[in-house]
Amino acid sequence: MNRCKPHFSTVRRLCAGALLAGLACASLGAAAQGLPSNETRNFPPQAQFGELVVTQFPEVEIDGKTIRTSPGFRLFSPERTLVQAINYQGSKLVVGYVIEPQTQWLHQAWILTKAEADKHYKPKSMLQRIFN
Repeated sequence: MNRCKPHFSTVRRLCAGALLAGLACASLGAAAQGLPSNETRNFPPQAQFGELVVTQFPEVEIDGKTIRTSPGFRLFSPERTLVQAINYQGSKLVVGYVIEPQTQWLHQAWILTKAEADKHYKPKSMLQRIFN
């Protein structure tokens, strides 16, 4: 004997399930917008560009100068995902980066795609490297 009426009838459950399935399918398009495209990323105005070499992490070299990374350092891949800097140890990467103003430590870096490197990064000549 069933004394309590079910809270949702079968029809309501089916409608709610169909609605949730529709919302899940609609959100897939929004999730795909974060995937990489041929467009270049927008970097903050204080961003600089150079060559990054992960030497003995947390120390790295930017354009031949040793610099320490901040405790909250983040490195983004060309696919716009967060990656571990230690995986790139010894590799020379063309990056956009932001230096933390108070400590002068490296705070964020983005590994540039070919299109971004062509747009933002101008390699220094040998004379500029010597005299700067």
